[in-house]
Amino acid sequence: VADLTNPIVKTTFNITNPIVGDVLNFTGNLTDDTGLSTANITYNISGILTKINFTLSGTSAQISNKTALTIVGVFNFTMYATDTSNNVKQNSTLVIVTDATNPVVNTTFNTTSFFVNQVINFTGNATDETALSSGNITYNLSGVLTKINFSLSGTSAQMSNKTRLSSAGVFNFTMFATDNSGNVKQNSTLITVTQTSINS
Repeated sequence: VADLTNPIVKTTFNITNPIVGDVLNFTGNLTDDTGLSTANITYNISGILTKINFTLSGTSAQISNKTALTIVGVFNFTMYATDTSNNVKQNSTLVIVTDATNPVVNTTFNTTSFFVNQVINFTGNATDETALSSGNITYNLSGVLTKINFSLSGTSAQMSNKTRLSSAGVFNFTMFATDNSGNVKQNSTLITVTQTSINS
């Protein structure tokens, strides 16, 4: 009597909403009415096709594989089971990997004392574990709101702007960095500008 019954493949993941940086564990419980022979886990991340093969025996087995998620995207994880009669069953699941990590923004000024008529340089280094998209420097001096936009790429970038301090007061300098997933990080610094001019 020929065995025409496919194995049963039930798969699970250790994470339901994976993000970049997670380690995904793909596990399968396999059963067959007569006997299991082989199994395979296949997935493609970053253009790299990975195939992990298993040799099985008996009517039940468990297989698993851990994978570090390094990029955003939709990826297909497939598990195959073959029995001793060469009946094959596969179970495929699409995994959506998102990026929930904000960029990092560190800012500095070229001075620690601020005076009227002084030219200051506001500089920031932005980094992101996947990719930066855009940046912005915003400040308000003497009632004039200034916004300077930057187009960024890669995982690190530097932004800077030179500004003449036209009046005394307390002013907020803010730098924003946005990554390709829309995560935003801002770094704000209050500076106190005194009436004493560096030219006096």
